[in-house]
Amino acid sequence: MRTIEVNILADDDEEFVMNILNALAQKRIIEINLHKDVIRPGKPMTTGELNRLIDESELSRSYSVEEAKAMLGL
Repeated sequence: MRTIEVNILADDDEEFVMNILNALAQKRIIEINLHKDVIRPGKPMTTGELNRLIDESELSRSYSVEEAKAMLGL
């Protein structure tokens, strides 16, 4: 048996993909175990810390989608 994680990239495709997976599950070809989105734990922030980070992000340079893709090599 092999376990595979599936990430559906577009919300518009979720129903389509789930229909296929459910059809396979009904034929007992696969078993589906749905998991909620994972939230990674981190240091809790105070309201002041959060506001400071928001202020810093608003002051920093913004990038177009094309610039961001170029920087990430996409």
